[in-house]
Amino acid sequence: MSQPNRAAMALFAVLAFLIVLTFRDYGISWDEELQNTYGVKLLAFYTSGLRDMGAFDYGNLFLYGGFFDIVAAILNLVSPFETYETRHLWGGIILLVGLIGGWKLARLLAGERAGLIALVLLATTPLLYGHGFINPKDSPLAWLAIWTTYYACRMLATPARPTWHDAMGFGLSLGLTVGTRVVGIIYLFYFLGVLAFAFGLKATQGENLLPRIKAWLPRLGAAIGIAFVVMAICWPWSVQGAVNVFAAFSSFTHFAFYPPVLWDGELIRANMMPWTYLPGLLLLKTPEYVLAGVIAALVFGAVSLRRAPLGLLGDARAQQYFLVAGSFAAPMLGYLVMNPTVYNGARHFLFIVPPLVILAAIGLDALIDFAAARRRAAGTVLAGVLALAVLRQAVIMAQLHPYEYFSYNSLIGGIKGAAGRFELDYWGTSLAESAQAFGAYLEQHPFEGTAKVFACGDAMSILDALPPGSTLVFNPAEADFYIGMTAVPCDGYTKPGPIIAEIKRMGVVIGYVRDLRTGS
Repeated sequence: MSQPNRAAMALFAVLAFLIVLTFRDYGISWDEELQNTYGVKLLAFYTSGLRDMGAFDYGNLFLYGGFFDIVAAILNLVSPFETYETRHLWGGIILLVGLIGGWKLARLLAGERAGLIALVLLATTPLLYGHGFINPKDSPLAWLAIWTTYYACRMLATPARPTWHDAMGFGLSLGLTVGTRVVGIIYLFYFLGVLAFAFGLKATQGENLLPRIKAWLPRLGAAIGIAFVVMAICWPWSVQGAVNVFAAFSSFTHFAFYPPVLWDGELIRANMMPWTYLPGLLLLKTPEYVLAGVIAALVFGAVSLRRAPLGLLGDARAQQYFLVAGSFAAPMLGYLVMNPTVYNGARHFLFIVPPLVILAAIGLDALIDFAAARRRAAGTVLAGVLALAVLRQAVIMAQLHPYEYFSYNSLIGGIKGAAGRFELDYWGTSLAESAQAFGAYLEQHPFEGTAKVFACGDAMSILDALPPGSTLVFNPAEADFYIGMTAVPCDGYTKPGPIIAEIKRMGVVIGYVRDLRTGS
């Protein structure tokens, strides 16, 4: 086994250990109760012999695929852990499997060292790592999409006759992707578009396409058939009407939910966000060395295209790159053109982050080669600088744990620079730690009777962590204590009172407990 592959195996082992060690640290995000109930209802649909239709009129959850949730519901039948701990472990497993897919994709495109760099970059991108445990919709979509792209690239690598193995892998991955969120269907159209381009180019060169089409059609048809069946199993509502898939896709382009969003110090309705919202967040939340890799990838890509534009585009490897780049660029272009409703950071577009990071890794790999070709020591120094930058990022993630998902880079001064200007804990995962701090306070300051607590956020995010002798109330006027976050929507809920506990990361307060009792 080569040195890069040995290093990758060691890193996978470390990541698996970290997932098992830390999955119980994560608080319950605001969407998880709904998603968990949806999974239970989907499971009831199957265990009732397809008679229990409760999953299809449960809020708007029927618009989402249920792959993650139905598997979580099954796991919770046998898991020794609590419901949401099991879900977080399942999310960590998907994160690890997704990292394997990202590593394999980068290795396929640019070799073993690029695969190792991609693995390191993906694992140290806080937006991806943190969401892996608490986001049952967008994180699974992002990682399943990487596997879909990987198998699509493998099929492009053998343009005359793709293997049945690759076609089946593409179909299964695509079905799970769409069976998680409907937006996953775009990966089929990306692939078909690149394939049509490749065929068209061969036709202009005088090739008889009939043998190639005969070789592709059975495999492509089987892949799409498998994808349809898998999607139907994961998302049964999608096949209960001829246009359900397209209706779901249309509904998410302008989702009818407009919460206030903190953007550059101002509160703006979600449907009124400036076009800079998504690109600005990616710029501020992506590690600096990933941004440097993106620049390098753009430069090397532009040079290659300039040297041989038509000849290069006819190459299978170039078509693979086009597919990966398109899986980032096309959704970004769609965002800029369609101006969809966006909120909660970049989570709705989390699926465009892994391909961006993979391209950045390939750019850094090429940059190291470029430097080493001119002076060997220069390549070594560049690799050392990258290693130090990754180590620094790992330290930051450890300091933020378990809130990696709201990390910001040094372009804005980290979370200190972002505090008060941009969203931090928009999913309320810090409420559990604040409730634990409240419990520690009660141990030192006993309360007569039952302490009434009002919390800013979803009740499920705090209920399991509330200490004995306390209860949650939903009228702040009745509360003895208040548990809140520094997120803007929490402002103004309660009367003043001294702060008795704070939750901090890197010097920034993200959660607190306030004593509301008169005269306290």
